Amino acid sequence: MDQLSYLDHFYLSLFSTKQSKKMSTIYHILTGKKTASILYSAEKYQLTHFFALFSKLDRNQFNNSIQKLINLNTLLLAEETQEYYLSENGKNKQSEFFSEHYYPKELNHLKDGLVLIHFWRTLQLVTQVLSEIRYKNKQYIPIEKEWEKQNWVKQWFKNNAMNKDQLALDFGQEWIIILNDLPELNAEIIAANLTGHSNTGKTKNQLVEAFKKESSEISIIELDSIAWITKILKKHPEKIPLFYSVYNEMLHLYDGTTKSALLTKRYLLNGYSLAEIAAQRQLKESTINEHVIEISIMDPLFDLSVVLPSEKLKKLKHLLSENPTITYQELIKKNPEILFLWYRLAQIERNRDSD
Repeated sequence: MDQLSYLDHFYLSLFSTKQSKKMSTIYHILTGKKTASILYSAEKYQLTHFFALFSKLDRNQFNNSIQKLINLNTLLLAEETQEYYLSENGKNKQSEFFSEHYYPKELNHLKDGLVLIHFWRTLQLVTQVLSEIRYKNKQYIPIEKEWEKQNWVKQWFKNNAMNKDQLALDFGQEWIIILNDLPELNAEIIAANLTGHSNTGKTKNQLVEAFKKESSEISIIELDSIAWITKILKKHPEKIPLFYSVYNEMLHLYDGTTKSALLTKRYLLNGYSLAEIAAQRQLKESTINEHVIEISIMDPLFDLSVVLPSEKLKKLKHLLSENPTITYQELIKKNPEILFLWYRLAQIERNRDSD
């Protein structure tokens, strides 16, 4: 039988000994299928931090990995639900593996994934341009081919009116602060990615060879390191203002919420009812309801009282605390006035309260 890879062990870590999970749902979470049901499942499974982590993950490869794990009795089938849970053998195996391999701790990919991708691409381009400025070199090929990114960086330079040589020096000092705050392995891999004057960032194959790790583990370390950098930025924006300015603009440009849900959110904040929004936008009310579920998951601070009266939320959370597995069909037999949207929002709130 094939030896388990880094990704096999990572998939194994997504399952639980206490809660059975649907294999296809985990696949859709990892590839970022942004429907209300998958978003809710990501919340219920406590996997929002890995949402859309592998957007191009091949279904057959994923299924083959899961089948390997089943064959090794690391995943067991729950007959009543036809879902899988982690066996004690599986728990021990993944725990042992990740005691010697990297496991991501900083990711919140549902909320920040899109921002992180664009922040990292922009950061690498800014680093390259400022490095070449320090050496007075204007003849180089930008690592970022997208015109919008190149144009954004030009505008960023205009907004930072200081002398370009000084800007380059200050930016370099901020890199030193960042790399010193990162764990050694994360700092080394991030630094190895950077391109500057007379230095080309290493390819994935070169990183695999240099660090003696699988490509998938290197990718996970890179992503987690970028998330770690943003954590440092938020904690000490005054120490690294140039980095923070890049991150802050990416944050405003790349909200992870879908554009349609964001538009619904604006209507809600302007006092429109769900029915009024559906009529204004010529959409089904069920579609608007899905937007509300997406908004509540993407923005935990969103005031649910605009769609769910506070006393109804309190009652629903009480009913769910008495019977956490109660279905909507069971609930409306005694409480026919309760909408499915209210039920789902209360579940989301209760899941958060119990974290």
